[in-house]
Amino acid sequence: MSFLTEAQRFFFECHGYLVVHDALSPERLRDVRAACDEAEAIWRSDVERPGVRRWDLDQIIAIMEYGPIFVEMLLHQPIFGIVYELLGPDIGVLDHDYFITPAGATIHKGWHYDEGFPGVYHPMSRLMIKVFYVLQDIPPDGGATVMLPGSHRFRHDWKLPNTEVPEEMPNSVKMDLPAGSAYLMAGRTFHCVGNNLSDLQRKLLIYTYGHKWMRIWDGYEPSEWLVAQATTPMLRQLIGLTDPYGPNAEMDLEIPSQRVLAQVAG
Repeated sequence: MSFLTEAQRFFFECHGYLVVHDALSPERLRDVRAACDEAEAIWRSDVERPGVRRWDLDQIIAIMEYGPIFVEMLLHQPIFGIVYELLGPDIGVLDHDYFITPAGATIHKGWHYDEGFPGVYHPMSRLMIKVFYVLQDIPPDGGATVMLPGSHRFRHDWKLPNTEVPEEMPNSVKMDLPAGSAYLMAGRTFHCVGNNLSDLQRKLLIYTYGHKWMRIWDGYEPSEWLVAQATTPMLRQLIGLTDPYGPNAEMDLEIPSQRVLAQVAG
């Protein structure tokens, strides 16, 4: 069974990103939104919880720690299947967040890529893929992620012109998508958050996948609660509980039910 069409694979290889419309059913979108609202309330009630609190960004770090549905979303199909086919069976997770970009937030000269490994340059290797689930409609002026297609093939020492206004980068494309969409991005694709000139918040659920032999980023090490949710070999592999150089887990074709996963404590 293949989750990735040849057309999708060709597009991703050429451009370094891929859009999947209707990645979330209306029911799943409703449930994820409700869970995100609950997680946000918990996070805002305790300033000691990890995250970013700025005038232009609220970032809830390690969102899987906030409830079973976020663990389920790690394996959400067809997106997980697409990532699996692009990265390979030694797939793992590096981070997982919930991003809220407030209305009126602006950014300047923010172009970058996420796959920063000093001293390592393997342009033909695929080390990371980041998945973004769009939870609210993003209008054209709503701070959509702006990407530079094909930039995942740029030389590591090539200096990208860092435009003052992200949306003015020549040949760039905006991820101004309806709620329920998802987009995937290669780790070396240049991108930037856009200026949110609308009166709406931009809300994204984000998972970064790598390889199981890569260390989970600091601050995302699984808690005892999250370890207990890893009820399948693939989930254990994804959150770093298996031998990084041992056999790979089989693909999970069925997502563990939210009824089976333990409820979040506290």
